[in-house]
Amino acid sequence: MQPVIINPRGTAGAGKTHFVRRLLAAYGWTGEAAPPQAVPVMRAGRRRPIAWHLAHPAGGRPLAVLGHYGEATCGGCDTIRAVDGGLAEAFRLARRFAAEGHDVLLEGLVLSAEVEHTSELAREHPLHVIRLDTPPEDCLRRLLARRRSGPAARTRLAEKLERERRRLERACAELSPPVRLEILRFDAALGRAHSLLELH
Repeated sequence: MQPVIINPRGTAGAGKTHFVRRLLAAYGWTGEAAPPQAVPVMRAGRRRPIAWHLAHPAGGRPLAVLGHYGEATCGGCDTIRAVDGGLAEAFRLARRFAAEGHDVLLEGLVLSAEVEHTSELAREHPLHVIRLDTPPEDCLRRLLARRRSGPAARTRLAEKLERERRRLERACAELSPPVRLEILRFDAALGRAHSLLELH
């Protein structure tokens, strides 16, 4: 089976980073510390890795994880700054790693509303967009807790999440084959990713 690229999508608070961290745990990653066998991909002038290589726990295809997951609440492509190439660099790296035989995890809030690069990449490599079907109220509750925001922020954040949700839905509707799009609740999404990555 050829390498796959998995792109979890969702609004802020939908659980994208948590989803990736749960997958990384199957590769030996615990908490915010990379396992000893993880190989960082460094870039001159950048303090944090721009990506990671992880060996498959059962000897299958290695995994390339784009971005950095050392922070508590964010990670992935959102940590690839404009000075490092931003989203365009994330897609370039995904293309390169998949061509080298790696499965790829490609995640980030900005990426969740992207269409053109995603459709282009899917014409070259099997690309699975997994949209996390997280109830809006759950997203809002997580964001309020994360930001330690009071009731006054609730309306503003709810409006922002609704705008993000509409952008996400539009972008997913515009994705064309061969992008494979699935809309799944968190546990089902995690199970699907385990299957795609051949994690048994």
